[in-house]
Amino acid sequence: MKKPVNSSLQLLIAQFTAVFIWFLITVVQWTNNPKSNPGVTIPLIVRGIEALSIFITSGIAIFLVNRYRNSFKRYAMRLLLLAGLYPVAVITNYLSILIRDIIGFSPPAIDGFFFIHSLHFYLPILLVFSIYYLLKNRIELQSEREDKLLAESRLQQAKWLMLRYQVNPHFLFNALNSIRSLIGNDDDKAREIVTSMSEYFRYSLSIDKKAVVKVCEEMAAVRNYLHIQKSRYTERLSVSENIDKDALEFFVPVFSIQTLVENAIKYGLKTHPDTVIIDINISLTENLVIRISNSGKLSKNNGNYNIDGTGTGLENLISRLHFLDKDSRLTLEEKNQTVVATIIIKPIKNAENPENHNC
Repeated sequence: MKKPVNSSLQLLIAQFTAVFIWFLITVVQWTNNPKSNPGVTIPLIVRGIEALSIFITSGIAIFLVNRYRNSFKRYAMRLLLLAGLYPVAVITNYLSILIRDIIGFSPPAIDGFFFIHSLHFYLPILLVFSIYYLLKNRIELQSEREDKLLAESRLQQAKWLMLRYQVNPHFLFNALNSIRSLIGNDDDKAREIVTSMSEYFRYSLSIDKKAVVKVCEEMAAVRNYLHIQKSRYTERLSVSENIDKDALEFFVPVFSIQTLVENAIKYGLKTHPDTVIIDINISLTENLVIRISNSGKLSKNNGNYNIDGTGTGLENLISRLHFLDKDSRLTLEEKNQTVVATIIIKPIKNAENPENHNC
């Protein structure tokens, strides 16, 4: 897929296109004026200076508007912006005169004409804004389409990864071995693990057409997964939870928490010789913050546990997070023999086509 054009390049393309069109039209108009017969040199110099002034002031104006772009989403503010372009035109006129004075090409002084003449700069500035935002909207629409296609592709990859995991012989073999060792010694515990496996696989199959699930649904699957793993690593795993009840009804990408917990166990056991402490912390403030920590070290050589590398699980999750919220973040850090994976995403309660589950 093509990389999206950045804002700076958009602005340069819009400015150059609009200013060049205006420059050509006004130069041709002036040189073909039968009353003045100015030739070509004077129109080129004067209009060139004016074009440079328009280029500078329109660029600054667009930068300021983009900085406070949320304020201009309302219709009334857009009308105010149209009126606000006139002061920009006045500043452009002043700048044009200043440059002409510096190079010794001062315009003749005409009393009472300055503010009327400033309208001469209004149209090209408006043209710059129009071309810029048409180009920006077109690129953003294309980017959104590409993001959607990428997210759908990532979701399909996630399903295949999960399907492969479901039939992973190591996972099944280890879980069944744990059940076998309990039969006759602790039948109740064996039944509990069988129930956890059943519920976990039921969840895995039930999300076939979902991109997102409620936090409470995801956590139910995570608890079943942890129950299965703890039956195998009895002395090596310790799990704690601290979950804000208000966060349970919000949505996250399917298998997002599961992916982090799976990585925490896998690489915690590899890099920590003693009991691996897994802590699941989910809080709701301005954002939904999911923090999974584990005893151990962050190894950048481990594919799945490298945020900048080729880890399919985390790379897939990052893509799906960005599709749900472009400002979302997934970070990994190590401190005091503890690895912390953090998801920060805006709270989303009305997801597309969610099923109502009582968690």
